[in-house]
Amino acid sequence: MNDAMQNILTIDSSSKVLRLALSYNGDRLVKSEEDAEQSHGQILLKKIDALITSSGICKTDLDALIVSTGPGSFTGLRIGIAAAKGIAVALGLKIVSVNLFELAAYKLKNEVDEVLIIVPFKKDEFFVVPVVQNRYDLSKLQTATIKNFLEVCGQKKFAAFGIDLKSFIPDIADFDLSDDLHYDASDINTIGQIKIAQEQFDNLATLEPLYLQKSQAEINFDLKNR
Repeated sequence: MNDAMQNILTIDSSSKVLRLALSYNGDRLVKSEEDAEQSHGQILLKKIDALITSSGICKTDLDALIVSTGPGSFTGLRIGIAAAKGIAVALGLKIVSVNLFELAAYKLKNEVDEVLIIVPFKKDEFFVVPVVQNRYDLSKLQTATIKNFLEVCGQKKFAAFGIDLKSFIPDIADFDLSDDLHYDASDINTIGQIKIAQEQFDNLATLEPLYLQKSQAEINFDLKNR
């Protein structure tokens, strides 16, 4: 890690679970998780304040920010990224982003074979992106449903965020690595610190959620703001 950046706040609002982590003083970390449902905006800043207070440092001691870009909840991601940008501007901090496919590639880095990462999209429909040797490939993005899963994914290993596919398709249980994707904000913090060490900082003006395809919420948001 960059020795000049020891106090780093991590924000993940990509799902109904709000995940936060704060690494500080070089070798310490505190984290929190809370089921936020649709209330990210009501609790996010309070939870950040509580986390920082629990560490004994001050907001002005922060050196950098790490924020999840999803894909995931349209509203949750916009709130989390807006909060991260606001804090970064107010305190003059640099920021790095981490998406779920980077997280999956990191969690599955010891897998030799290609693994298909499954991310929820619409009801009974989800995105499929392959990862192999700690890399993901969005150019090979596909969509699949419960009905055509075997046709799209065949007998390949897979790992899903937030979908228990084997409960719908029992025959694929032997190929399911989803348990390996269980994570908390400390995992995102770890990946973010690697990117900080490599100075892979994001541009605040262009930082946005990872949108693979516009959801109805995004379409409505665009129409409202025209």
